[in-house]
Amino acid sequence: MTFQERLKQLRKEHGMTQAQLAEKLGVAGGTVAMWETGKRSPNFEMVDSICALFDRRIDYVMGSSDDKTPYRMTEEQQITDGLFQVEDDLTEHALKYARLDEYGRRAVEAIIRVEYERCRTAGELYPAEACSGVIRISRRDVEE
Repeated sequence: MTFQERLKQLRKEHGMTQAQLAEKLGVAGGTVAMWETGKRSPNFEMVDSICALFDRRIDYVMGSSDDKTPYRMTEEQQITDGLFQVEDDLTEHALKYARLDEYGRRAVEAIIRVEYERCRTAGELYPAEACSGVIRISRRDVEE
């Protein structure tokens, strides 16, 4: 689906005329018609306004996805997505750590000890019971 088709679909789903949508977005009356026919395209800020107005993500509004996930994630979704990112990052770091020599591992551990103590002293550590997880790393002999 194209942006033009998606915009028209969203506008109609919300029971708006082109003029009503233009008024809500603060653009000239004919601008929405130009967007819907592909004669003009909105700038990024306007696309962001369209996303906010219809509560849809940019990939949906642009027509490249059929995922109707809301524009603004709930706080729970933000936390979940953030935790997935942390998990991915930690896995990547653990795999890199596993490849280090003894000197490199000691250096990383020293940095972690110093930063842990800094955060503990500043009262910025998450409670231990708030975090859990498992990282499994295995090594196998590989011919080079």
